[in-house]
Amino acid sequence: MKPAHAKNGHGHGHGHGHGNGHGSGRGGGGGGANCYLCGTVIRTPDGEREITDLRIGDLVVTYSGAIKPIKWIGRRRLLREATGVWPNAVTPIKVTRSALGVDTPQSDLFLSPGHALYLDGLLITVGSLVNGRTIVRQAPDQADALDYFQIELCDHDILYANGAATETLFAVCDRRLFDNQVEHEALYGSQTMAGLIPFAPEIREDGGRRQLRSRLRSAFSPWIDTRRPFDLVRDRIEERAEMLMAA
Repeated sequence: MKPAHAKNGHGHGHGHGHGNGHGSGRGGGGGGANCYLCGTVIRTPDGEREITDLRIGDLVVTYSGAIKPIKWIGRRRLLREATGVWPNAVTPIKVTRSALGVDTPQSDLFLSPGHALYLDGLLITVGSLVNGRTIVRQAPDQADALDYFQIELCDHDILYANGAATETLFAVCDRRLFDNQVEHEALYGSQTMAGLIPFAPEIREDGGRRQLRSRLRSAFSPWIDTRRPFDLVRDRIEERAEMLMAA
């Protein structure tokens, strides 16, 4: 098996830099490049726009309803060798239409595993919510390249991608993970002071032991409910998946 590799030669990383408060940081190591796969549409004051059509200075709609300009758009292309398969660290996670609620997302949404959805006041990495039904690992058919994009605003914030609430780039990330990091340096130098406060607490529960503990808490909840906020979100999404599969 030959692994996917980055066009710019940097090692794989999340493209985020904030810890989650649950024993696992999301700085530059340990997994795929964030965040939105090519084809994602972002909500703007003028309607939905495909992410590749957006430019620095364009306006987007944030979770609060405020209209904010784009500070920077990070780009990263990952290439797959002809005989290889995509490793889990970079394989996109597909959130199918209505997986999170009615028409949320409005169409299938593809994110890198470490990218966070905003659910119940928490940022939860999409890789933590894989259920094999409505949230699944799925690379585009026959794709030999994955083009990921991430949007930076002046502060860490929430955008609507295919109608789902998702996080923007956190300012303290290692921008060397992006192919066009030189552009950011030319515009802003080594500036990293803006947006150092995360929008919300983050939860990352994609490890096998964490997932097992979470599911055990859910299994015992009819007798002793010790579920944590992540467990409640995951249970609701999985209950919805069963309903959608049965329809």
